[in-house]
Amino acid sequence: MLARQRLSLASSSHLVQHQQLWQLALSGESWARSQLREDARSEGGLLVTHLGQHWARPAPAFPIDGGRLRIHISDLGSRLNLNSTLVQDDVIPRARYQRLLALAEIKPHDPAALLRPRDRLGRPLPLSDISELRPLPEVGPDTLQRLAPLVAAYEPGYINLNTADALVLASIEGIDLPTARTLAQTRPTKGYPTVAAFLANPMLQGRDITARGLSVNSRQFRATIDVELHGRRLRLVSDLRVMSADQVRVQQRTLLPAPLNDPSLTE
Repeated sequence: MLARQRLSLASSSHLVQHQQLWQLALSGESWARSQLREDARSEGGLLVTHLGQHWARPAPAFPIDGGRLRIHISDLGSRLNLNSTLVQDDVIPRARYQRLLALAEIKPHDPAALLRPRDRLGRPLPLSDISELRPLPEVGPDTLQRLAPLVAAYEPGYINLNTADALVLASIEGIDLPTARTLAQTRPTKGYPTVAAFLANPMLQGRDITARGLSVNSRQFRATIDVELHGRRLRLVSDLRVMSADQVRVQQRTLLPAPLNDPSLTE
């Protein structure tokens, strides 16, 4: 009986600690949403989304009693949207995806080959996470890990030229990797105001670049919240969509194992 009581106490303690981690993670998510609302309410809002805004600034580690809370916000528009590659007759995003795979030295595969579930009207549902690529024979855990910083699956959205990294920029037809690296390093402090302004860059003159699928803003973001409390860790990944200056909607939440070798949680 005593052993059972000890086990029950240990189980209850574990549950309480997990609930504390979860509540702290949700508070971090709330903070991330407040940063996006602040940018959405600022002059010009997020009509131009760039790396000088509140959401993009590195957040300090928030000390809590017995641990730390860290929050990182990223623009999912900086990645190639997998859902743009699912339209069979739109060759531009499909070609960009294949170029991105080649640049990242990832085995070619076609997301459009997936057998996707359908809605009540028989229409294929969009992807909601890159893990849905796993049924493709060319895609394994290593491939998914390498794709993670380069692609995302979200509601209709274009590549944000103001936040995309060099590899994603180089997936655009007419832009080679050295040029893409220079473009990523020399973007205006407040971003390009329009796609036309980006294409007017002297480095891009004479190149055959299609403006379709390109943008200078984003509505889709991801908050990664890492919590450590009394030696226990939790990572919450929340996909957020800016609906208006007053509303940032949580699209989905994913609990992941916190990396054991992440020094940011113990420094």
